[in-house]
Amino acid sequence: MTTALVAGVFPDDVVVVVSEIGDVTDELWPEEAALVANAVVKRRREFARGRVSARQALALLGVPAASLLVGAKREPLWPEGIVGTIAHDATLCVVAVASGATYAGIGVDVEPEGALEPAVADRIWSREEAEHAARRDDMSEALASRLVFSAKEAFYKCQFPLTRTFVGFKEVSVRLGDGTFELVLENAVAELPAGARFRGAWRRAEEKLLAAMVLRRGELSEL
Repeated sequence: MTTALVAGVFPDDVVVVVSEIGDVTDELWPEEAALVANAVVKRRREFARGRVSARQALALLGVPAASLLVGAKREPLWPEGIVGTIAHDATLCVVAVASGATYAGIGVDVEPEGALEPAVADRIWSREEAEHAARRDDMSEALASRLVFSAKEAFYKCQFPLTRTFVGFKEVSVRLGDGTFELVLENAVAELPAGARFRGAWRRAEEKLLAAMVLRRGELSEL
């Protein structure tokens, strides 16, 4: 499953580690453990798996092991010169890291395949996005809404290292392709102009959905 879920999603110079959540809380470094000392067991296990997998990914880039703490907006604080992203659902964790000299941002999101609650879906996508999805004959509206949600989550994580700005679900629009998606920014966000277009990839495997994006440094001048 894990191979199918990330196959062809990221460029070859991005290191990806996929793992089951499990319980690796005893592998947290002291500073990390302190961050979730008062959290429920589920949160501690998810946090721990993300940190352990992140260190595995960074080791493959030749980056020395270190504590991975959190910033003011709860984002992972990666080592200098590194961009990365961590995502998980209840059972699976995905981490991707790469050189910050090549990439301005990386984003990934993993979701269960189940439908969003209708009220949640209404907050996630626009009428135009829903109508576009309804014209597809290869997926249900429920699946499409979950994928649009996942694509927007991946974009938010991807752009955050660059803009340090929150982007709402209705501030971007998504069009799903065959294993790909295009996302358009409705309003300017920091140095990203209104109308900027971004491309990402999505996969579906064994009741899981994954969406991912990268933003290369060289692409910024073209936005």
